[in-house]
Amino acid sequence: MKTLNKTALSVAIAFAGITVISNAQAFDSVTWVWDATVNSTVDTSALSDVNVTPAGLTQTENDQVGFGAMTSTSLVTAVDNLIVPIISGNAIDDLGSIESVATSVGNNASIESDVSMQTDSSQLYAGAGLSVDPLITTALVPGSILATSSVLGATNLTVDSTATGVGNNLSLDLATTSDQDAFAIANNEQLSVALVTSTSTVDAVLFSGITGMAGTTVPSVSSAATSVGNNLSVKVDGNF
Repeated sequence: MKTLNKTALSVAIAFAGITVISNAQAFDSVTWVWDATVNSTVDTSALSDVNVTPAGLTQTENDQVGFGAMTSTSLVTAVDNLIVPIISGNAIDDLGSIESVATSVGNNASIESDVSMQTDSSQLYAGAGLSVDPLITTALVPGSILATSSVLGATNLTVDSTATGVGNNLSLDLATTSDQDAFAIANNEQLSVALVTSTSTVDAVLFSGITGMAGTTVPSVSSAATSVGNNLSVKVDGNF
C-alpha cells in the first residue's frame, strides 16, 4: 500500500462548530413542567502519609507576564493535486494532503522530568498593564489573541485545518522508572485578561475519480478551532 503524500503548505506559530437550525412543525404547542428536589450529603475524610527517598529533584520557579496582541494566520489557497486518471479509478492512496496550522499563545511553559518534581508557576497575560507606581501594576487592559487557519480550494487532497488560541498554558510531565520519584508538587496561578478568538475555515474541497473513500476511517476534511483562556496539564507516569 502506498503512503499518503503529506505536504504542510502553511504553518503559523487556534473545535469546529456546525449548527443546523430548522423549524419544528410537529406540534402547534408544547408544555413541559418538571419539578425536582435533590438533597445530597457528602462526607469525605482522607489521610496521606508519604515517606520516600527520591533519587533527584526538579525544582522550578516559573513567572511569566505577557502583554500585547498575539496573532497567527495560516492561509492555503487553490491547490490542485494532478492525478493521471485510470480506467478502474484512482485509489485513495493517490490523494495528497494539506495541513494548515495557526497557533497563538500568550504565555507557555513546558516542564519535563524523570525524577520528583516541585513547581511554583505564575502566568499573567493581558493587553497592557497600567500603573502609577512603576513597580506596581494597578490595572490591566484586555489583550487580544487571534488564530486563523483557512484552506480555500483543494482538489484531490485531504485537508486538516487547525486554529488554536490560548491565553496561558502550563504543561507538567513526570515520567520515571523509580517508585521513590513518582510524585509531583505544584502551585499554579493563571490569569488571562483577553479576548481569545480562533477561526478555522475549509471551503471548496473537491474529490474526483477516487475510489474507496467510503470505506476509510480517516476524515477527508478536518477543521478544528479551539480557544482557551487558561490551560493546565499535569501527567505523572511511572514504570517500575
